[in-house]
Amino acid sequence: MALPARLTAALGRHPDDLTEADLQRAVDSQIPESVDLDWKKDFYQGTDAGKKELAKDVSAMANTAGGMVVIGVHDGNQDHAHHLDPVDPVPGRGEEWIRSVLANWTQPVVPNVGVRVVKSLTKGKIYWVLTVPPSPQAPHAVAAPGNDYNFRVHVRHGTTTRTLAESEIAQRYRDRFQAASDDVDRLHQVADAGLGYLSGYLTSTAHGGSPKATYYPGWVSLAAVPAVRGTYPVTTRVDRDAAFDRFVKLAGEGVTTNVQPARPVLVGRRQVRFEGVPTGQLHQDGSFYAAVPINLQSDHTNDDGPKRLFQRGLELDVVALVQAAAAWAAETGSAGDLVLSAALHRFDDSDKPLHLIAAEHAFHHGPATPLPAVPAQTTGDLSAIVTDQREAVVVAFALVSDLLADMGAHEPHVLTPEGEILIDRLKGFRHTLR
Repeated sequence: MALPARLTAALGRHPDDLTEADLQRAVDSQIPESVDLDWKKDFYQGTDAGKKELAKDVSAMANTAGGMVVIGVHDGNQDHAHHLDPVDPVPGRGEEWIRSVLANWTQPVVPNVGVRVVKSLTKGKIYWVLTVPPSPQAPHAVAAPGNDYNFRVHVRHGTTTRTLAESEIAQRYRDRFQAASDDVDRLHQVADAGLGYLSGYLTSTAHGGSPKATYYPGWVSLAAVPAVRGTYPVTTRVDRDAAFDRFVKLAGEGVTTNVQPARPVLVGRRQVRFEGVPTGQLHQDGSFYAAVPINLQSDHTNDDGPKRLFQRGLELDVVALVQAAAAWAAETGSAGDLVLSAALHRFDDSDKPLHLIAAEHAFHHGPATPLPAVPAQTTGDLSAIVTDQREAVVVAFALVSDLLADMGAHEPHVLTPEGEILIDRLKGFRHTLR
């Protein structure tokens, strides 16, 4: 989860891993409250006033820089961690109650809020840790259920919370729309840079012999940009090797075995690069670009005729690329939505049409068509893609559907909009599945 780096530095541990001993060290060090940290003695009351206070605390952090609310640490009215005061669990007011309050009292709902219990050595006592990433959907307003016309927008101001004026709210909405536009601009930048890198790799003859495009004329690429950017150090060789090794592990957990980058780890500005199958770039802000070859073959019954593109492998590769992109974004601490763009490329006679073949035993129907000139684009929830393979399939289905529609296909052959992979249609491909 993307949280202010200052919190980890101040607490000595990522907020998701805090223990009571860490909280005691915070007290011993008198760590102060700040724009991203709020120590609270008491758990929220079950009244409307208590629910409003919970919604206000969480939305204010989401509207500012993100942060953490810790319940069970008294600030001693001195705005710093003064002493531990763990609370009793309240029947009926646990994690489900917290999430229900946030769902009903904030508009729009603050995404990706972490709700965690830390056990105390004092028998029966606990602490609550609420982690709030900065939100790409800000501003988030607080309003009682059914009272949509009387809402307030709050932000953190030092150690306190204040209400925004109407003009400030208007500016926050302008910022939200601008951020969405910036995401698309960044996506185009990542895709263009990645394609340029791929083209250079495939057409180079620097080491003698035929260019790689001779053997791999067709490729599918995926570019992805998270709404809330992360950060992963790639300044030194040690940093890049660590990032690459981590990505190899993450990519190895995808639905197919095809997105497995090979060494050596190559240098790029604020990024890690790799060549081969796949070829790509891992950006330190969580953005991603990777491409793999597509199954593009000559028609053995007509050597001079259109080539054939077999789509089953293409569909599975897009799923694996979506999973890899989301895994890398999450690894860098990114959060929110993930904007994705998929494209098909040819590096031989790119204007020549080809036939789309659903499966190796199938015959083509209809006229030959060129590869789509326009990439397919969609948006998915980053945390959902990371935690649910079905969500990755749903996102891949949306991308593949648009690409195939431009070539005259009604729908993907093995992916479904519900997130299923039709295994019975994968004869000859099952060995590539995880």
